[in-house]
Amino acid sequence: MSIFSRYMARLFLKPFVFGLGLFAVLIFLGDMFDHMHQLMRTKASLWVILQYLWLEVPYWGIRTIPMATLLATLVAITGFVQSGEWLAVQACGFEAKTFWKPLLWCALGVTALSFVAQETILPVCFHRARQLLQRRIHPEGEWDLYSDITLVVGPEQFISAKEFKPSAGRLTRPVLDTLGPDGASDLLDAKLALWDEAAQRWVFHDGIERLSDRDGVKEKPFTEKTSNLSIPPRNLVPRTADPDEMSLRELLDYSRRMRRLGVPVTPLIVAAHAKTSYPFTNVVLCALGIPIALRLRRSPKAVSFCVAMVLSFFYLWVMELAKALGASGRLPPVAAAWSANVLFVLLAVWLFRRWQAE
Repeated sequence: MSIFSRYMARLFLKPFVFGLGLFAVLIFLGDMFDHMHQLMRTKASLWVILQYLWLEVPYWGIRTIPMATLLATLVAITGFVQSGEWLAVQACGFEAKTFWKPLLWCALGVTALSFVAQETILPVCFHRARQLLQRRIHPEGEWDLYSDITLVVGPEQFISAKEFKPSAGRLTRPVLDTLGPDGASDLLDAKLALWDEAAQRWVFHDGIERLSDRDGVKEKPFTEKTSNLSIPPRNLVPRTADPDEMSLRELLDYSRRMRRLGVPVTPLIVAAHAKTSYPFTNVVLCALGIPIALRLRRSPKAVSFCVAMVLSFFYLWVMELAKALGASGRLPPVAAAWSANVLFVLLAVWLFRRWQAE
């Protein structure tokens, strides 16, 4: 790396770190105030609340990385121009593209780090934060009656029931379906299943066990049978899985299991493509920020901050709109996830050409 590239990278990294912290704190505080009514009414301890708030930080940090990338690009370019270094290096024979190449490489590095964090840190922290919110801070669902439910209880195991009463630990007309390696399934079909606290197992009553093998299907009636299902009623409460709780591979596996259950998986496929496209937002916004910064080269840093806020939120709005259209089936999943990136790349190219033509 040349001395000039290292210098431009330093110009980028300082406002990037500042912007990342600032944007993350601002959005985090907004989300905290949004949940304030739950936090004020909760019976959870202060330690649990602090854990929840701390575990929310990676989520908002990753969400605000593109905003920080755009701000860093604007500040680096405008500062470089206002200091007179822009004219000095041009007088030395540097080509214009030499100025922003290091910035694009920095944005690409941020993209890689963002993807790694999204696949490792975010799922763990987000899952734990969601558990604390739903089980300790604002418990919900433990005393409800659920009708006609189907739940994934293992990698290749599903259970459906006519009714599920978590407070009583009771499943009415349960069917426990276990898929084998050859695709065949074993079933426990019963009138009732009760949670045995001592055995930490679900016990099925008055049903039939169907075992599948190469010789066919064998049925065994039973009066009472202890299953291998060891998930307590509270943990069996149906909750919608959030893509942010899973890595890309876990999300794809989960969508395949849901498809086998006949559950619509279009929103999950869109979310999987979005996990790939979102980190590249950093490169797109960096490329878009360069021609904008060249037009704002005499503006104060406050203007750069406001432009970064407005443009970033508009970008995220377009991205969320496209994802909503994809989840509803109005856009193909790939187009829904990548359309914002493509649209803003085209805008960046157009702005570059206009700047070069001036």
